[in-house]
Amino acid sequence: MQEDKKPPREALNIRIDEKPATEIDRIAKLRGRSASEVARALLEYGAEVERRLEAQRLMQHYGDEYGSDVAGRVEVKAEFVPSPSKEAIEMREDLETRGELPTHPRWDDLIP
Repeated sequence: MQEDKKPPREALNIRIDEKPATEIDRIAKLRGRSASEVARALLEYGAEVERRLEAQRLMQHYGDEYGSDVAGRVEVKAEFVPSPSKEAIEMREDLETRGELPTHPRWDDLIP
């Protein structure tokens, strides 16, 4: 089951360009959340991507590491994967206990 969400414990003031700010506002409006909540989620996604890239580098054989002269790009793939039945039931029970969800969990209910 999910742990109770704790309030953020640190503040980070950042300046972002107009285009990312507009995109954060667009996503926030679409999801019915605050821009701060969306920005936190996007930072978490970015940290996850960075961790996976680091794991990929560490899993390479030491002789096959990419040198500084190798060009490349980062590919990010995302997809919604439905939860197994048992997990979905547990999530629903948790959300119903908190009085937050009268139906089955959907994509918008499970976004971090």
